[in-house]
Amino acid sequence: MTLPMRTIGDLSVSAVGLGCMPMSFEEMVDQRERALNTVHRALDLGITLIDTANIYAPSWDTVGHNEALVAEALRTYTGPADLSRVLVTTKGGITRGPGETWGRDSSPRALRAACEESARQLGVDVIELYQHHRHDPVFSYLDQMRALRALQEDGLVRRIGLSNVNRAELEVALDELGGPGDGGVVSVQNEWSPRYRGDADVLDRCTELGIAFLPWSPLGGSTQARDVGSHYAEFAAVADEIGASSQEVVLAWLLATSPVMIPIPGATRAQTVDSIVRSASISLSADQKARLDATQPEMESMYPDDLPRSPLF
Repeated sequence: MTLPMRTIGDLSVSAVGLGCMPMSFEEMVDQRERALNTVHRALDLGITLIDTANIYAPSWDTVGHNEALVAEALRTYTGPADLSRVLVTTKGGITRGPGETWGRDSSPRALRAACEESARQLGVDVIELYQHHRHDPVFSYLDQMRALRALQEDGLVRRIGLSNVNRAELEVALDELGGPGDGGVVSVQNEWSPRYRGDADVLDRCTELGIAFLPWSPLGGSTQARDVGSHYAEFAAVADEIGASSQEVVLAWLLATSPVMIPIPGATRAQTVDSIVRSASISLSADQKARLDATQPEMESMYPDDLPRSPLF
């Protein structure tokens, strides 16, 4: 099948992407070939959006693991896909240190160092889409956006995205950087799933401005993803009605929620990629969509933020 396409800034990408974080879970360390085959399968089937981040790694001293894996998958790919059409997006701003100490550092110097190291791991001179991972409570959000803009002005990144952002922060970013038509913010990667639907006003604003919205953990996280239909019976009911899996119905529902929505579910097996691609061909009736919209989320984030938010200015 030919995948439908959606827009990120000036680019056209597949309507579903591949989230690569699970490939760097500790239990996958000895499964590198399986991980590479998963990315290759995604490329074979027409997926042209691959999501990674510098901190996706089995341990603090292997930061960059997932980026290097993605780079290897692209380097060793021999299939029919045109790799020039594949968009790899990565993220920076969260830190990992000895003893698994997690933190934030979006100072101009640290963000530049993280960006340069990500480019090295990915094997590129310019990162096509670089997303600010989370706010740093030490600096104003405006200063963090200026540090991000400097990376673009200096030719280290082509396009800018945000992640884990609220509406007020998004507005600061838009005022400072501009929107998609100005070469500014082209994507927002926030949590969104049957489980969690917070910051709906951010999705509304992205829809209004044509900013791509990349929901992370779109199936509710790696644990809930396996039995999402058990948690949310209506998704299982619709799946039975149309002869699909509950996971495929979730992704179809997300695609129907907004024209800017581009789910990036994680996968570690080629068979999972097949299912992700099938979801893009599912059409939900208005009644089915309304029933799924009416399900009640748990409103419990997969990765809650335990740090105070930085001041806006």
